[in-house]
Amino acid sequence: MELIFDLLCHADFSGRLRKSKATPGLSAFSATVESIRDLNPAGTLLLDAGDHFSVNLWGGLPVVKAANLMGTDVMTLGNHEFDRGSAFLEECIAACEFPVLCANIHYKDGTPIQGTLPYVILERQGVKFGVLGIGTEYTPYMVEKSAFAPFAVSSAVEAARRYIPEMRAQGAEVVIALTHCPFYIEEDGGISGEMWDFLKDIPPVDICIGGHIPGDYAGIVKDTCVIKAGFAGESLGHVRLAFDTETRKITSRECQILLTDWEREGRPDIAAYARSVTDPFEPYFNEPLSQAEETWVLKLARETKLGDFLADAMRHGGQTELAYMNATSACGMIEPGVVTRETITLVSGYNDPVCVGEISGEQLYALMELVYEPERFGNNAALLISGFHVEVDHTKPSPQKVLQLTLPDGTPIDPQRMYSVATSAYMASGGNDTSEIAGKIKWRQLDLRYHDAVAAYCKTMEVLQVEDYPRFKETGTPENDNSPF
Repeated sequence: MELIFDLLCHADFSGRLRKSKATPGLSAFSATVESIRDLNPAGTLLLDAGDHFSVNLWGGLPVVKAANLMGTDVMTLGNHEFDRGSAFLEECIAACEFPVLCANIHYKDGTPIQGTLPYVILERQGVKFGVLGIGTEYTPYMVEKSAFAPFAVSSAVEAARRYIPEMRAQGAEVVIALTHCPFYIEEDGGISGEMWDFLKDIPPVDICIGGHIPGDYAGIVKDTCVIKAGFAGESLGHVRLAFDTETRKITSRECQILLTDWEREGRPDIAAYARSVTDPFEPYFNEPLSQAEETWVLKLARETKLGDFLADAMRHGGQTELAYMNATSACGMIEPGVVTRETITLVSGYNDPVCVGEISGEQLYALMELVYEPERFGNNAALLISGFHVEVDHTKPSPQKVLQLTLPDGTPIDPQRMYSVATSAYMASGGNDTSEIAGKIKWRQLDLRYHDAVAAYCKTMEVLQVEDYPRFKETGTPENDNSPF
């Protein structure tokens, strides 16, 4: 007899319960899940590849309840699960009505994170599915340092080599690597990056699921279904397996990406729940701040007016000479029309406290060289800057790419002078693997969060503008640019 199984997967939902210009919301996304599950209720699994709990406004527990309502079967931890420290993380895990996995991130003494398992074996229609949970090894560089302080990361490959045979020995007939690891789609259709390197070095698995960055992919690589989908609920990965109960083998496999229908409503209880959580915040989202007359679109690897504006807001909030922030904390676009609080939340994902300190000109040069080191740039992309200009030659070897730093009036940055600087708490802690510089600066955290800083800056102008543009003079293109947008 042949059985059909539908494996649904997504990553980086990031608490997007509310429908907006940038996301379809919980109700529509759950309707996509139900459209498959309704056709095969006994043979469907919903797998979450992480970055789910950490939310700016409504917090983690409402998001966990949403995952419970959707019928999530298993989840692995993403890097942003660690953003708010161990107590928050364990409270969220305890509220999950499904197994939460993490085979390669643990407490520094080696004990597992409370409530997690390295893997789980789920049974559907007499067939056993072994699911291994893997977090990106880059997690320590993507989380504010104090929040990740209790934890450590070990080798994902070593974890897989240990647990995949163990799952097989316990009867797993279908093995799934549920990872929060990025991979990149090359121009020729091939893939590269952390998840691909992981997949090449582990015992064979039937399905390997990635996450962490935008971009959808579904393909079969050497009999393994490789898939990544679901960023902010805009899509859903779908693997369909045919399984022969006599031979106990997979007889066919296919994978595809399902796009969420933004106009579709999910189950009434899910739609009502999403409204109950998000409706109280509508006055906040709808507060008018300013006007926009141009379309500004953010690019992670290149200077844009939107990036410059967000860095200016950081500098304005910190009342400093300079500012920098990671481009990966921003996204999307600002379009002509009224700029509201919602606009700000859609282009700036993380509402960190603003930190201020003093940086020497020499340290600023070193920071910019760090940014353009190829491996680091591949993981993090560019910085958004305010108060200074950069001339960089990408054709030169690292660390000799930064030719000159100047103030906006052309005055060279003095290596011996100290400059006041603002950034986010994440970057002040050495985020994006910049602790070599950030760790030498004495930072002071302000009683000001970034979204409030941007809102206050918007209110200083009737129409949004960036006076100091462009700030980068670039020769060539950055090495190892993996930016999805």
